[in-house]
Amino acid sequence: FDEMNNTIVASVPPICRVHHRTTPPNSSGSKKNQQEAVNSSKSSSISGCESIIRFLTLPRQAGVVLLLEFLNSFRILGLRFVLFNYVTNEYGISDTYAGKLLGIKGMVDVIFGLVGSILVDLIGVRKVSIVALTVAIIGRSLLAFGRTNTTLIAALLFFSPCGEAMLSMGLYRVALKKLTTPLTRPLAFAVSYAASNLSGALADVAIDRMRSLVKDLEIDRNLLVLSGVYTPIRQFIVLTWIVLLITFVIAFCFLRDETVVDADDPDPSNQLPSPSAQRSHRLGDDIFDDEYRENGPSADSHATMPLDAIPARPIVSPRMLKKIFPNQFPVVHSPEDEEATREQGQLSNHRKTRRLSALPHYKVYKTPSTRECNNHESHTMTCFIGNPINGIVHVINQIFKIAAIINTWQVMVFGVSCCTIAMQWTASEVVLPPFLERRYGEHIAIYTIQSINLFGGLILPPVVGALTTGTEDFQIVMPGLWIMASSPIFLALFPNVLGACMWQIAMTVGEVLWSPRQDSWTAGLAPSGMEGLFFAIGSARSLLSPLGDMAMGILNEKYNTNCPDCRDQYGHFCQYLSVENDVLQCVSVQESCDLFLSVENDNTVPTCPKTCLECATWEATNPSIFWFMLMAFSMSSPLAVWFFLPFLRGHHARNDGCYGIFKMSTKRILGILGVVDDCISYEYIEESEMRATHEEGVIVAGKE
Repeated sequence: FDEMNNTIVASVPPICRVHHRTTPPNSSGSKKNQQEAVNSSKSSSISGCESIIRFLTLPRQAGVVLLLEFLNSFRILGLRFVLFNYVTNEYGISDTYAGKLLGIKGMVDVIFGLVGSILVDLIGVRKVSIVALTVAIIGRSLLAFGRTNTTLIAALLFFSPCGEAMLSMGLYRVALKKLTTPLTRPLAFAVSYAASNLSGALADVAIDRMRSLVKDLEIDRNLLVLSGVYTPIRQFIVLTWIVLLITFVIAFCFLRDETVVDADDPDPSNQLPSPSAQRSHRLGDDIFDDEYRENGPSADSHATMPLDAIPARPIVSPRMLKKIFPNQFPVVHSPEDEEATREQGQLSNHRKTRRLSALPHYKVYKTPSTRECNNHESHTMTCFIGNPINGIVHVINQIFKIAAIINTWQVMVFGVSCCTIAMQWTASEVVLPPFLERRYGEHIAIYTIQSINLFGGLILPPVVGALTTGTEDFQIVMPGLWIMASSPIFLALFPNVLGACMWQIAMTVGEVLWSPRQDSWTAGLAPSGMEGLFFAIGSARSLLSPLGDMAMGILNEKYNTNCPDCRDQYGHFCQYLSVENDVLQCVSVQESCDLFLSVENDNTVPTCPKTCLECATWEATNPSIFWFMLMAFSMSSPLAVWFFLPFLRGHHARNDGCYGIFKMSTKRILGILGVVDDCISYEYIEESEMRATHEEGVIVAGKE
C-alpha cells in the first residue's frame, strides 16, 4: 500500500482518490484499464474548440449518418406527435381504445426493435436500414392513403413496427458509435441529439402551419385509392411519406458500413492486436495471437491499423477549418496532399515543421459483420436461412455473452430507472395536443408550443456537450433528472397555454443535461461487435413504454375528455352558425353537424362551440390532477438513479457494499445532486482486472 502512495499512512482505510477506472501506477493490472485512464485524462484536457475541430474532421460517412438521423426523426417524431389526434379524430376511436392500440403497437415495436438490433450486429447497418425503409414505405402508404380500420391496424401493428421500429431502436446510433472515437463521441452524440430535435421541431412547425394555412383537400373518387378528404393532418402524413422515400434513396446510394480508427485516440472497446496479429478482413476471419487472447491489447496496440484502413475524407476540409478557426492552425493542408508528397519523398523539413499536429488523421475500414456460424464458413444470414438452428444458437450465445458483462447491467439499471421520467415525453405527445385543442380550439398553435422542447434540444445539446467535455457523466445527469422531473408543476398549477409553455421550457432544460449524456455514456460502454444488441438492451425503458401509452389513453379520457357531439367526423369543431329556413344549425369547415340551436328569449343569437368548454354536453374535468400525478411519477427516476449511482459509476467491487450501493458517506448522500464519490476500493481494482480479462476473452476471443 505504501509503495503505491508514500504519503498515505497505514491507518488510512484502503481507498484511493481516483476518478477513473485505473490501476495503481506500479500495478500489473489490465492494460485496457490503463488505456481508459489515458483516454479519460485526454478527454478532460481538451478544450471546447478542439472538441469541435475533432468532430468536424470525422469521416464524411458520419455526416451521412447524421443526415439520415435527421430525416428519420422527422417522419417518426412527426407521426408520433399527430398520431393520437389522427386516430381519434379521423377514425372515430375513443381515447381509451386509442391508448390500447398505441400500447399494443409499442409492444410490437419493442419486439421488432430487438430483432433489428440483433440483425445490425449480424449483417451491418446498411442492409438493415434498406430492408427496414422498404417495409416502412408500405406501412406509411397505408397510413397516409388508407381509410379503414383494417388498414390502420395493419400499418400500426405490422408494417410500422417491422420497418420503423428497427430504425428507431438505435440503428444509426450504432453507426455513429463506429464512426467516432472516445474524444469525439460526446459531441457527436450531442449533435445527433440536436439533429433529431431539429427535425422534430421542424415537423411541429410544419404541422401547425398546415393546420392554419392549408384547407381540407378533397380528391375525386375516380382516383380510387387516392380519393377522399385530406385534412391538414393527413396531408402532413403524406409529407412524411415523401420524406421516407427521400431517406430510402440516400441510404441506398450513400450509406456504408465503416469504422473509424485514430492512432492517438484509440477506442478501448475496439482496440486491435499487435502488428504480429493484425486483423484480416476476409469474411468470417478474425485472427488473434495468444498474447492478445490472454492479456488483451498491448501497450502499442493503439498504433496498429487494419490492413484495409484508408485515410478518411473529413466532413470539413482542413483548408475550410483554417478559415473557420484562423487562430488555431498557422498552416493548413489536406492529409491527401501530405500523403502524396510523403510517398514521393518530397516532404521537406520546412513542411514537416509546419505540419498540422493538432488535427487527427482518421482512417476508416469496412466494418466486419459478426460471423460465427458453422466455424466461420458462411455468412451469418445464410446460416439463418439454411440452418436456422445454428442461427438461433448463435443469437442465444450473443445474448449470454453480453449478459455476462457488467456494462450491460449498468445500462439496463439506468434505463429502467428512467422509465417514469420518460413518461413526460409520452404525455407531451399523447396528452398535451388534445388537451390544448379540446380546451382552447383548433386555432391554438399546439405543435409550435410542443416544439419549444425540440428547439431547445436543437440549440442546447451541442453547447452543453462542448462545455462539459471531460466532466464526469453523472455530475451532469443528476441535476438534469431533477429539473425535468419537477417540470410538470408548472402545468399543474397553471393548466393553460402559459403553463404548457413553462412546462416545455423546464422539461427541455433538464432533458438536454441528462439525455444526450446518457447516449454518450451508453455508447462508451458498448462492446465492439455487439453494439446493436447492447443499444437495444440499453433501451430497457421501452419495454414499459406500452404501459405508459395505455395509461395515458385512460387518464386522457378521465381528466381531459373529448366532446364528439360538437365535432364532425374529421375532428373539426362545429363552430360556424348556419341559418337556413329559420333553422339555426352548427357546421364545421367540412360538413353539417347534428347540432341545432334556438334563439334565446332576449333575442340574442346563440354561438356554436369552438372548444369543448363551450359544448353543452361536455363533462368538466380537472386536468391539474393529471399533471400532479405525472410529476409524482417522474420524481421516482432521479431517486432510483441516485440509489444505484455507485453501481452505475462502477467505482466499487461487488463485495464492497454491493458495488457501493449500501456504503454511506457524505458524498454518497450528495450524489443525489451529482457530486462525485471518488473513493475507489482496492477490491474494485482487483475485480476490475479480473473482469477486464474475462470480458476480453468473451468478446474478443469469443470464449471464456
